[in-house]
Amino acid sequence: MRQIGENISRFRREQNMTQDEFALRLGVTPQAVSKWERGYSLPDVTLVAEICRLLKIHADSLLGMEEVPFCENKSTAAEREIRQNLIAEPLRIEVGTGLISCITEGLKTDYVNQSRKKLAWETGMLLPVLRIRDSLQLSETEVCITAYDQIVSQREYASVDEHTFNAIIDETVRLCREHYDRILNKQLVKSLLDNLQEQYPGTLDGLVPERAGYYEVMEFLRKRLAEGGNIRDLIHIMEEFEVNIR
Repeated sequence: MRQIGENISRFRREQNMTQDEFALRLGVTPQAVSKWERGYSLPDVTLVAEICRLLKIHADSLLGMEEVPFCENKSTAAEREIRQNLIAEPLRIEVGTGLISCITEGLKTDYVNQSRKKLAWETGMLLPVLRIRDSLQLSETEVCITAYDQIVSQREYASVDEHTFNAIIDETVRLCREHYDRILNKQLVKSLLDNLQEQYPGTLDGLVPERAGYYEVMEFLRKRLAEGGNIRDLIHIMEEFEVNIR
């Protein structure tokens, strides 16, 4: 009980929230939060998901079940950044500091999801979640787009206006489409197949993962993409895949 209370207190302070602010946003009294943090009581189980959302942590962290710390000072923000840096991301956008406000405002719009829907409609490709970071290594209006740490585009924008964010996303989507055989991974394949099974139940029964794994499907889709095809007709593509593995 005390460990959970100490975790709530530490993560709350890392988010620069007072007990009163945290209680208000959670919909409980400050006295309740104080009791949790002093180990006198525990939050109701129905509050755990919202507590984790407000503190930007996983339930394992709240319960003190994380296996290995990633830094000495138990900083959640530092650990999160280290975890992100450990793995090369399918798509990452790095921007110069002069583009930060442009990106911030652009992310308030629905343009990324609109572009994701358009890409899916035209090609059957699922745009990965975009990781966007500022970089002091770039000039103020420079943008570098990478796929698994390999630079696929690097350019400087002559001017920054209300259209710049959309232009950056358009370029990212174009590059995703062009390099999708390289960007595709097992997680994306699983998402595509889960959606296919949900929309058309029975399509994959007895096929994946019973007879073939996501890796084999990924390699088959990569070959299709490398030959210049799209993967929107996934029903027939998977029928062809089933014939090929017999």
